[in-house]
Amino acid sequence: MQKTDPKQRVAILRILRDGEKPLSSAAIAREMSGYGYELSSRTVRLYLQEMEHEGLVACASRGRNGGRRITAQGVEEIKDAHVTGRVGFVTARVDALSWQMTFNPSTSQGLILLNVTTIPIEALERALDIMVPVFDAGLGMGHYLAVARSGDRLGQYTLPPGKAGIGTVCSVTVNGALLSACIPVQSSFGGVLELQDREPSRFTDVIYYDGTTLDPLEIFIKARLTSVGQAARTGHGRIGASFREVPTIALPDVVKVLKRLERMGLKGDLCIGKPNQPLLGFPVHEGRTGLVLAGGLNPAAALEEAGIPTQSTAFSSLYPFEKLIHYRDAPGRLASGDLLHRRIS
Repeated sequence: MQKTDPKQRVAILRILRDGEKPLSSAAIAREMSGYGYELSSRTVRLYLQEMEHEGLVACASRGRNGGRRITAQGVEEIKDAHVTGRVGFVTARVDALSWQMTFNPSTSQGLILLNVTTIPIEALERALDIMVPVFDAGLGMGHYLAVARSGDRLGQYTLPPGKAGIGTVCSVTVNGALLSACIPVQSSFGGVLELQDREPSRFTDVIYYDGTTLDPLEIFIKARLTSVGQAARTGHGRIGASFREVPTIALPDVVKVLKRLERMGLKGDLCIGKPNQPLLGFPVHEGRTGLVLAGGLNPAAALEEAGIPTQSTAFSSLYPFEKLIHYRDAPGRLASGDLLHRRIS
């Protein structure tokens, strides 16, 4: 059988991995547009037949058009995919998920975007305590999180035995909120941002989104380049942050959206540049203004710094905003076993 395009194969496998249920070829074809591919259902079906023959996917129901699910071997195929076949994936993923968000600030309902961090379940109570100062200092993306334990689902993930999961709001949520206000956003890079007296000073390391296969903050956290816990305690340290550009002509509306998010407990902006001027030493395109957002994975970075082993996946899952809980309520919810209930407004 003739080999198909490896980039498209990886995209199909990712769609199956992230889906909450088995997907048909038609459903996969629709999702592929978010990755920049326009494929017919018939073409997708040919891909699925090839990958089923290789053991990467399996039929979840009988019949020619039955839904497919990814296998464990398919998950490994994603991990082993060549980097050159996935460059630019982060940019495409950010754009697709921004479009899929349904969060409505007027009703405080709808889907927002979560990062998911898994940790040993015995470390959960300590982890929630470590996160509190990070949220208190405004170094996360707002005030809310989601927590799940072994066997529970957190977005598209089912927590394996011995693991707990913590979902933190992803900064891409800001992209979705601006897009819903008809304001386009250009996501430039993620980086390590140095704070002095709790104010942004400079980026010490950056990775551009269009040249990476992983979220930059995942890389920086594992490389131990952050000092989020120290920054939360003293105001001096290095945190994860991201750089966006917005149209200068829309700047008044951008500020309105950011203030609305702040009132809802979803503040993530650290600084806004001057129109058409560099921000923290980085130039912006003509007719645009720079915007720096706190990394949604900063609370997870503090856990890694404290010696708790973490496995984080950025912009992992779309999740109902109304099911999130306030970070200060999480320890009490843990004690009562009420972690997955709706938060009380």
